[in-house]
Amino acid sequence: MRRSTTVLMLVLAVSLGVCAAAGAAQVAAPPAGTPNLALMVIQPSDLVPGAVIVGQAYVAPPPKFTADYGSEFTAPATPDGDEYALLEDYVALAPDASTAGSYFGAQRALFGTAAGRKLLLRKLVKTTPKRDALKAKDIKFSAAGSAGVGTSSFVETITFDVKHRKLQQVVVLFNTGAIDVSLALSGEAGQKVSQSDAISLSNTIDSHIDNVLGSTGSTGPTGTTGPTGTTGPTGTT
Repeated sequence: MRRSTTVLMLVLAVSLGVCAAAGAAQVAAPPAGTPNLALMVIQPSDLVPGAVIVGQAYVAPPPKFTADYGSEFTAPATPDGDEYALLEDYVALAPDASTAGSYFGAQRALFGTAAGRKLLLRKLVKTTPKRDALKAKDIKFSAAGSAGVGTSSFVETITFDVKHRKLQQVVVLFNTGAIDVSLALSGEAGQKVSQSDAISLSNTIDSHIDNVLGSTGSTGPTGTTGPTGTTGPTGTT
């Protein structure tokens, strides 16, 4: 992993840790009958060939959630030709839309309110390797706005000044039904990260969710018991 991505990798991990009792990096198998969340995250085919998969796995879900799946790519290039440093996304399944909506609200408050950002800044500074000498004043948040994805969403840009090297990251969070999604698209030093690219990738995830849970349903051809589901020939078992 390139050093320039060290700080950027922390944002979703820290935010998930703040909002959840369990850390996002902890591997956790989903319960039987869980829809195949691996089909919902960004797939290699969604990116220009050349992106490197760093990791894909079920992780410990937030409290009251059923399952959570995350993926991470380095050198991801979007279809419009822009290549970035890092792409992370998590798809979490709750038992119902109310639970997912409450969790989305907590994440929205973390990123979009003064009190939430203060907590996030404190955690980020504490977690960042000492060699980066990151301070709260070195992290800047843009205004948060709607990403227009799913039922509820928001997008914002975070800029890190690490030893006079500016690193930019766009975070998109959205929920749809009982699903909560977190995505972070990060650039190399000095690179401007496009919010439209992050939103486009989020719409791709939303489309994947529809393909698994939408018209086909949990027992349809891409559902939990279908040929690409958790018990099918291309599923987790």
